[in-house]
Amino acid sequence: MPLIEPTNREILDFRGIHLYHAHISNCSARVRFLLEEKKLSWESHHILLAKRENITEQYFGINPKGVVPSLVHDGKVITESNDILIYLEETFPDPSFRNVSKEYQIEIDRWLRISGEVHMPGIKTFQYYKRNAKAMKKTKEEVTLYRQLQKDPAYLAFHGKHDLPGQSFTAQDAEVAVNLLNGHFSEMEFILKENQWLVGNTYTLADISWSPTITTLKRGGFDFIQFPNLMAWYDRISIQPSFKMSVTDWYSKTWDKN
Repeated sequence: MPLIEPTNREILDFRGIHLYHAHISNCSARVRFLLEEKKLSWESHHILLAKRENITEQYFGINPKGVVPSLVHDGKVITESNDILIYLEETFPDPSFRNVSKEYQIEIDRWLRISGEVHMPGIKTFQYYKRNAKAMKKTKEEVTLYRQLQKDPAYLAFHGKHDLPGQSFTAQDAEVAVNLLNGHFSEMEFILKENQWLVGNTYTLADISWSPTITTLKRGGFDFIQFPNLMAWYDRISIQPSFKMSVTDWYSKTWDKN
């Protein structure tokens, strides 16, 4: 996975594992979940998205897209959540969450890739439509700063749809997002009809990556009624103490938004 060359040079001196993350971010949650499953010690750098703590030169100097999570390990920076999962698995291989045959390694990577690809057009679009409140919109000054710092055209287009005057996500946008997600959930439902886990009937990074996404969507009112096997899989994962500590407890925290 690619390493980031940060412009925020102070983090190059960090030792150990440092995670920049947000409590309600499913991408952050999957990394916290793996850290807990591997029983790794890490230092928390919580980013309060509601206060735009990610929209600063300092944070963009760590993550050039200004999103969470970002992992810093002994001065090395990895920013995409599924790349972070792979990095942690390779760097700290015991216990292993890729303990499957060669043919299934490809399937793990496919599910990780899909979970990244659907984040913006599926999960974020659905969430922004359902929670399309004024409180989520940036101020004029925040929009100006964001557009100065953000260089990625996909993020500029997405947030322009939400933050610019007269723009918002529509019911049609949400329908496209739901159809995209349901296509992947239907495949999961088929796999989980005969298996407990997504890949090789073994608990792997694929399960760790996708399960916090279900938490996020359930909290946003996504309808999973047609996916009983998927829900049974989610229930098996979400009752684990490590999931509660790294996902559920963080989602339920109350943060000062004043």
